[in-house]
Amino acid sequence: MTQNHPNGSICAEEYVVKRGDSFYLIAHKLGVPLRDLLAANRNIHPARLMVGDVLCIPREEDDSPDCGGLGGSTGGNGSGGTVAPDASLPGENTRPVPACPIDQQYSVENGQTVEDIQLRNLLSRHTLQQANPGVNLDQLQTGQVLCVPTENVSCDVPNSYTLTQGETLDTLAVKFNLPVGSLLRANPCLAPQDFEEGTSVVLP
Repeated sequence: MTQNHPNGSICAEEYVVKRGDSFYLIAHKLGVPLRDLLAANRNIHPARLMVGDVLCIPREEDDSPDCGGLGGSTGGNGSGGTVAPDASLPGENTRPVPACPIDQQYSVENGQTVEDIQLRNLLSRHTLQQANPGVNLDQLQTGQVLCVPTENVSCDVPNSYTLTQGETLDTLAVKFNLPVGSLLRANPCLAPQDFEEGTSVVLP
């Protein structure tokens, strides 16, 4: 049921912000283009999103992965916990299991990309690559087992653009008209939450 929002937008539904949410994560989770979500909530600054804020969710687009630039999984419970490999998939048991603790092993879900895993676990691409040497993170397959560490590994970031006050991964993507996935790939040393004031990033 649609309803009018105080800022003039017509909302298909409303969403109450939860702990750990960002505009990008909400847009990706609900299948709404990030630009549309930001436009429908101009009264809320992306860097000042707070638990309990009520967002207007415009739902005129279909929920294909083209909206957000990242292919995403619609299954699972949305947590970053360990998922056991799917033994029912043919040939999956022939893939090598990474040499890491069992509680850090993660089975790739259908349609997941490395950016999805980064956002879900708040890890940098560099951290995932170091934990999975020889693995092509851009060609993940359903059921493939990855080592997903619990902490990020630091590395040097070349200077390019320094985020100013209030800027985040979401606002940077909108400011330079870049997909969030491209920013994460260009900055393998940064986890999603590291895009904050004073951080130097590479613009792809």
